[in-house]
Amino acid sequence: MTKILMRTLTKPQHSTTILRGREGKILLGVISVLILLGISFFLLFHGPANEAIITISPGMTSGEIAELLAERDLVRSPTVFRIVTKIGRVDDKLKAGTYRLNSNMGTVGIVQALARGDVQLVRFTVPEGLSVKDIANLLEARGLASKERFIHLAGGHDPDFKIIHGDMEFSGNLEGYLFPDTYTVETGIAEEELIKVMVRRFMEAVLPEWSQEAVHENARKLDLHGVITLASIIEKEAKLPEERPLVASVFYNRLRLNMPLQSCATVQFALGTWKDQLTHEDLKVDSPYNTYIRPGLPPGPIASPGLSSVRAALRPADSDYLYFTADQKGGHIFSKTFGDHQKATAQVKARD
Repeated sequence: MTKILMRTLTKPQHSTTILRGREGKILLGVISVLILLGISFFLLFHGPANEAIITISPGMTSGEIAELLAERDLVRSPTVFRIVTKIGRVDDKLKAGTYRLNSNMGTVGIVQALARGDVQLVRFTVPEGLSVKDIANLLEARGLASKERFIHLAGGHDPDFKIIHGDMEFSGNLEGYLFPDTYTVETGIAEEELIKVMVRRFMEAVLPEWSQEAVHENARKLDLHGVITLASIIEKEAKLPEERPLVASVFYNRLRLNMPLQSCATVQFALGTWKDQLTHEDLKVDSPYNTYIRPGLPPGPIASPGLSSVRAALRPADSDYLYFTADQKGGHIFSKTFGDHQKATAQVKARD
């Protein structure tokens, strides 16, 4: 009996041990699921969507980036962010730049975006004929640059700022060398880099034109700086691309005869503001850019010329014209003599 009782007593004890083992496994499974859900919560979900633009500076560590993301409420845990970068082996591969991130991307999504370098890009256009000041205003209005710093650098006020390309150096006043075009850049790009992008585009577009054999000998005599200076005047004087080679020929003919260029556009630049109509007093302004009182070309460009104006300065038309007057329709009337020029001007005024 005792043995049977013992067996009877032992059997329930054995069953109890099995039950506890199952309960332990179930409990362990529940805990594992909760841990996985918790990790998933940190990695994938972040509550209400929060979007922010952040800039990752060169040299920032993943720890510094994690803290920045947490401060901007884009990730819940800087520690989890660090763990994910290490597991993904991108701890030291997060790319600098400006990003538009959303907390709903989750930690994994944000790490992937930073590792790929999915930077926020912005597109802007610099029209032909803008001055450095005009471009600075345009960029500041788009939130891409400080007007004052842009002018300080591109206007030649920082002696240490220069752009080297092969055996060429661009430094000092960069008026005329910020090529008009459409650009796509990273948000948060520094003013120095913006200027370098535009000057490099100038080199890509203009230097091949300058190196062609078909460049007119008169253009060669001016050198590249002189050509860009003349092209900038052509850009401001001629609205119609087909007229630009003729306008260029007028200026070349005047230079050959040592006649002042008498370009109203250079006077406008000297005044520092654009006026609908110049007065006789305006034409007397004392400035090296006033081509009514100073012979030859001004010291440098007065705006950024487009490729059409550059080509006109490199390959002017063959003409005997010395004068042109605006016909109030976007074009010009060209004349060989001053008398013909006066008649053309009178005709335009009479029509007005």
